[in-house]
Amino acid sequence: MGVFDRWRRGPSTGGDLVLDRLSAATGGAQAYTFSYAALDVLAFLVDDPLPHVLYCTFGLSQVESSQRVAGTQTELTLRIPMDDEVFPPEWPAQQLARMARNVVRSGVEIEPGHYLSSASGSLAGFVFVADPLLGCAEGPTGRVQFTYAAGLVGDDLERMLRWDPVKFAGVLGEHVPLGLTDPARAPLSSDPQVRVLLDDASHTDGSSIGANTAKYLDVDVAGRVDLDERAAAALLRAARYRLLFGKSYALIRNDTWLMFDPKAIDLELAEDHIVVPGRADVANELLAVFDTAPGTYALTTVPLTFQVIDPTT
Repeated sequence: MGVFDRWRRGPSTGGDLVLDRLSAATGGAQAYTFSYAALDVLAFLVDDPLPHVLYCTFGLSQVESSQRVAGTQTELTLRIPMDDEVFPPEWPAQQLARMARNVVRSGVEIEPGHYLSSASGSLAGFVFVADPLLGCAEGPTGRVQFTYAAGLVGDDLERMLRWDPVKFAGVLGEHVPLGLTDPARAPLSSDPQVRVLLDDASHTDGSSIGANTAKYLDVDVAGRVDLDERAAAALLRAARYRLLFGKSYALIRNDTWLMFDPKAIDLELAEDHIVVPGRADVANELLAVFDTAPGTYALTTVPLTFQVIDPTT
C-alpha cells in the first residue's frame, strides 16, 4: 500500500491535505518514502515546470489528526535538479530530516525569511521562502505552510547575511530556476552583474540581520567578552553592515547577551549582559583591531576586552 493510499481511509486528516497538495503539484507522480524517527520525507520525480526532484517532509504538521489546531503548521520542502538516476538520492531527505529534528528539539518553527548556516558538505547553508508552487493550504487541521529550503553555495551565505535573506532569495530565484539546490552550481557572485548588484545592495541597505546566536558567549562586569570564532565573524559583519548604518545588533547565548545600541549613551556592564553604545567610532575600531583569530583584542573607544576562543579546545 502506497503512502497516498495509506491516508485515504477514514475521516479527512491533515495528512490528506498535504498529500492532495503534493499530488496536484507533481501531476500524481509516485512518492518515494524515506523514513526517519517520527517523520517521513517524500520524494517525487517531477517534469514541470522543469525536470527536478521534489522532497517534502510528512509529519511536521498534524498529518494523523482531523482536529483543528491554532496557528500555522509547517512542512519543509527542497528541490534538486533531476539527473539520470532512477530513484531520488537520499541526501536531500537527510537534510530535511535534520532540519525537522531541530524544529522538534527547539520548538521554533522554520519560517520564510529564516536561514541555516550549518549545512554539511559542499553546501554553505539554506535560505527559506514560501514554496513557490505549493504555497499554503487550508485543511481539517487548519493552515499548513510549505516552507522551501533553497541551497546556498560558495559565498552565497556571506553575501546574504550582509544584506537581507528575503531579498537575496529573490535574486536567487531570478538566476537559479525554482531555486533548485545544486551543490555543483556556481555562487551568484560568479556572475559579474549579479556581484555588482549584491555589493551595491549591501553597501546601500546594510544588513537586516539584527541578532545572532553564539555557540559560546560569556561576559562580566569588568567589560570582558569571550566569544567563539563564528560569533566574532558575525560581530565584524555587523560592525560594517549594521552599526555603520545606525542599526542595533546583538549576540545571544541562552541568558547572556551583548548588545550594540545606537541609542545608548553609556556602556552598561552586568554579569549576564553588556550594552555598548553603537557609535560609528566603536564600529570603526572593531573593524580596525578586532579579528576572528583566537586571541585578545582591547578597545579604546569603550573599555571592552574581547577574547576570541575555540570552545572545542
